[in-house]
Amino acid sequence: MWIALAAAAVVLGVAVWWARRVFVPGSSGVPEAGHRAGWEARLDEEAATALLEGLRAYADAGNTVDIGGECGVLTVFEPPRLISLDLLAGRFAARGQEAMHDPQTTVGALLAGFLATEEPGVLHVRPGWTDGDGFAARVRAIVHSEVAVPGGGALGVLGVAVPGGDGLDAQGVAAPGDDGRPGTTLLLDLARIRDQYEESRARQPGAPDEVVLRSVLTSAIANGGPGLTWTVPPTERQLGSALATAGLPDRRPAPTVKEAADH
Repeated sequence: MWIALAAAAVVLGVAVWWARRVFVPGSSGVPEAGHRAGWEARLDEEAATALLEGLRAYADAGNTVDIGGECGVLTVFEPPRLISLDLLAGRFAARGQEAMHDPQTTVGALLAGFLATEEPGVLHVRPGWTDGDGFAARVRAIVHSEVAVPGGGALGVLGVAVPGGDGLDAQGVAAPGDDGRPGTTLLLDLARIRDQYEESRARQPGAPDEVVLRSVLTSAIANGGPGLTWTVPPTERQLGSALATAGLPDRRPAPTVKEAADH
């Protein structure tokens, strides 16, 4: 009996360690269910513990992963993939008792599907990112509201916080708005964005570099890619906010989605 209790305590301790890291970094525990927002709100405490235990088992099997609970991203390093925690939590919850009884197998199967197929909420990052020309800094100067993405610098991924309301929280993270809608994070695969920029640059040899880059970014955001995804599907307001930031340095009224898509 004592052995069983000790084993249960170890498992719970590991789950709480992951939960602290994911839900409230630097805090003393898991937030109460009533105070969760975004992807966290999809799961009750029991389901959240099961999901985190499944992720721990996935990592223990030799897979290098990192969790950015603040920006809502799970990073898998081989192959390089960024996965929305909102998407993962929703799919995990949809498995019901199957997921609760065997979270390790459930998480493994879900991640295998994400690694194989890119879909909204899953970004397949091109391997071998290099940035000798300072392209990342040029994009960063345009989009603002950058949020740290686990492994983003090495993988060539830029995260942009897009709040649900009027601003970001104290950590610069996309916070829920007054209407309760969650903030979201826009994820950019810089290698693919750079490909689009170089193609557009060749077609417009006389245009200023920043104008070309802003045009590429607004078109990618409006059309949903390639090389781009969101951790939570954006509202029309959030999409308009991202378009305005990328395309209008003088803060004129944001273009409509159709106008940006037609660029």
